[in-house]
Amino acid sequence: MHLLLGLRPPQQPLSDAALMLAVRKGEIAPFRHLYRRHYAAVQAYAFQCMAGPLQAQEVTAHVFAGLLQQILAGESLVERRHPGCLRPHLLGNVRTTAITSWHQEPETLSPDFRDWVAAGSRWPWGEDGQLALAFERLPVSAQRLLWHSVVDRDTTALTARITGLAPHAVPDACDQAGSALRQARTDLYLERLERQDCREAIRRLTLRPEAPPEEELGAHLRACPACMSVYKDVTRLDQQLEAQLPVRLLGWWTGESYLRAKAAIPVPLNEPAFLARLVEPLRSDVPAQPSNRPPAPATAAATANTATAPYTSSTAPGRHRRDRRPLPSRHSGAAVAIGGFLAGVGVGMLLLTSCQEQPGQQRPPAPTGVTSVYGP
Repeated sequence: MHLLLGLRPPQQPLSDAALMLAVRKGEIAPFRHLYRRHYAAVQAYAFQCMAGPLQAQEVTAHVFAGLLQQILAGESLVERRHPGCLRPHLLGNVRTTAITSWHQEPETLSPDFRDWVAAGSRWPWGEDGQLALAFERLPVSAQRLLWHSVVDRDTTALTARITGLAPHAVPDACDQAGSALRQARTDLYLERLERQDCREAIRRLTLRPEAPPEEELGAHLRACPACMSVYKDVTRLDQQLEAQLPVRLLGWWTGESYLRAKAAIPVPLNEPAFLARLVEPLRSDVPAQPSNRPPAPATAAATANTATAPYTSSTAPGRHRRDRRPLPSRHSGAAVAIGGFLAGVGVGMLLLTSCQEQPGQQRPPAPTGVTSVYGP
């Protein structure tokens, strides 16, 4: 019916994996959607690590510019540390980028993060490492769902865009991912148990973990401290996931402070300065009239080195999308990066600062009317 009336049916936005594949083939436009999907989280996490908004903006620019350069270079960046899940990879890069400022400018770090680095950037080894190991055993699709729905607590709509699922399918898929994690957690216990009756008891527990144990099973649990510990662990898995999984994967995790800050940051409308500098040379190579032909991968990859140069060079050649005049040569790369970002997200930083005084502030609704297949 839609086709008979001349209307196109709505298209499902591309997942993060599909967007990165398109960027790797030389298309630059899909990176804008990756940037908008993850900007609030990266900026909020940077704000937890850095002393102020300017430093957080510079770290955010550096992380996204590095991500684009890695994708265009064909690096297998996601599979290297956090298989299938881009968000923990980005947050981890924020942390490591902030740590590089420790020896050079320790005053640019937030007090809490500076204390953490000074103490040796220690991972919380007292937490149960088996949870992270069980998480790593999951399929990449289950890892993405658990991170965004349970840890990062993203909306169903955003989780759907990131994973490529239909919004109505996200809740059931998250339940299945939780069940897969529970089974992986149980399998780790089974590998350590030697007694057959204990292994059988644990298997029966996983069939209905939410229900009270049967009388025979209850008697075994009361007589076996090891199985009772497993039972308590499996039944408290959801709470453990929220409290322990982030710190096991990231080391530095501020929990509710990060989540409140993320909810207060709006989706940026303008593209970042480094992306504008990358797209501008590509536009100069095509006719003035619009064209659907994507740029060649070699050209995009070669231009990426110039686009990300401000973060490793003292000069900042290039243009901003709304200002076609060449930038003065006296501007440093860091100044250009900060200026470009502050122009697009100044309001977001005001909200971010105020959220520290108003914990209950909610994130404004995302703009509607976007019909691109890439999704916001």
